[in-house]
Amino acid sequence: MMILKNKKKFIFGLFLLTLALAIQLVPPARTIASDHIDSPIITQDRGSDLADTFAFLDPNDNSRVVLIMSTQGFVVSGEHFGMAIFDHNIRYRFEIENTGDAKPDEFIDVLYSPGLGRVTPQTATIELPNGRKFTAQTTVSDQEYRAPEFVITNNSENNAVFYAGVADDPFFLDDTGANRFVASSIMNPGRPNKSLLGERGGRDTYAGFNTLITAISVPASILKGRGNVIGINAVTQRRERQRIGDNNKVTGEGDWVTVDRDGGPLVNNGLIPPPRKDEYNAASTEDDAKGRFKDDLVKSLKALGTDDAHIAMLAKASVETGDILRLDLSVPNRGPGGGNNRDGGFGKMGGRRLQDDVVDAVFTIINNGAPLGDKVNGNEVPFLSRFPFVAKPTQPFPPGKNPDDHTRQ
Repeated sequence: MMILKNKKKFIFGLFLLTLALAIQLVPPARTIASDHIDSPIITQDRGSDLADTFAFLDPNDNSRVVLIMSTQGFVVSGEHFGMAIFDHNIRYRFEIENTGDAKPDEFIDVLYSPGLGRVTPQTATIELPNGRKFTAQTTVSDQEYRAPEFVITNNSENNAVFYAGVADDPFFLDDTGANRFVASSIMNPGRPNKSLLGERGGRDTYAGFNTLITAISVPASILKGRGNVIGINAVTQRRERQRIGDNNKVTGEGDWVTVDRDGGPLVNNGLIPPPRKDEYNAASTEDDAKGRFKDDLVKSLKALGTDDAHIAMLAKASVETGDILRLDLSVPNRGPGGGNNRDGGFGKMGGRRLQDDVVDAVFTIINNGAPLGDKVNGNEVPFLSRFPFVAKPTQPFPPGKNPDDHTRQ
């Protein structure tokens, strides 16, 4: 049996006893990705690794909100049978804040039945803010040469639409360029080498890889409070104690504790120092607002050469009311691929859409408003224009063919 000794600091997940020593030997986690592999614990606990969070109005019906969390990045098609399984001991949770503070007010929870892989789907149980529940089947991942059709569940009783399964990783970034840029700020505080960010000419580190997607579309009315702005924070949570029983079956006991969280893109990966990354993931958005990590954020931004005015701008977004993604329900969203109008999306209080280049937007603020980007300006494959909007996964190649596999390492 594995026991969590301090749930506010370190959530060790499965195999805690063996990880206690291993964590000391793990090098610092990567410094930049939206949220992929953002801390030492997450490096060892792939199932709970949040990759990205998206929240936007459905461009086909702006009265609906689409929420997407991607988990378990870098899934390769050759391992679909073993890697494309949601962890049945994790609670996949969307925290909804609708009163303007840092405290979540509503929740959408998703739990999955045990996964067997291959031809057997998992059953997702979805609990909505009004306490109602419904179930849905995941899309079975296969190793056929053509991606399977997405299994979409339309729950008429709750007016909800749900998808869960593998898809192309929707995040796009030159991770190597970003990591080298941030590393230069650590080695030369205040004088980072900005040319490193885009020197490779725009290689998308996440192209060619798949991820697990949990996506839901619901009426905006069940999420909003008195105002039009809602905040979204995604978390993965395990029971406080994980037990390995007979036949290696793993079950959880005790309170739910947070293993990973993701609100605004790039915050933990880019601005929290390695010794506090696990602590940050286990903390709450209310801890953010109390200033628990403010000094770390300011120090990192100063090392990147950010001036006081832009530090204040970023602090307002990720500290004062918590590290939460904000969506103004009155900001229109329209266009193909989940929406692409310039007056909507990230930076316009329109949440975060799949096509929003959040990397360039955040680095431009860090660079005191002067444009700074990685030259990766879009996803390698186009997004869909209907729910769940993410693109079909990369599949194995047919015999006798050796096409471009899209990977851009």
